[in-house]
Amino acid sequence: MLILIAHGSRDPRWRASVERVVDAVAADGTSETVRLAYTPPTLMDVAAHGVRSGCKELRVLPLFLATEGHVERDVEPLVNEVRDAFPDIAVALLPPIGQFPEFRDVLARIAARRSPEPGIHRAAGPG
Repeated sequence: MLILIAHGSRDPRWRASVERVVDAVAADGTSETVRLAYTPPTLMDVAAHGVRSGCKELRVLPLFLATEGHVERDVEPLVNEVRDAFPDIAVALLPPIGQFPEFRDVLARIAARRSPEPGIHRAAGPG
């Protein structure tokens, strides 16, 4: 099972936006189950569900740009708790998405665009 872990938000629009990312990753044609962990459901909640469903391997992909900060301080301890709770399950913490060259390449292409894609709304700012 691939578990995407991200900041949580009480705003239901945030959840809907992030779940569209999960759906896109899940639709890539692999047979791997993809789930999202934030608060709630917590990483432990998602991991426990996976284990109950028969998963023998959990891969945690942080939706963060860097390891420093939240991943080291918050995500790594949560992953260690999952490892302790399920010692017979392989639990891998992947590098955060910002560390992958492919992500940086896509980000550079997006930043180079002069206008947003259809359906993408710019945030309202001051002025």
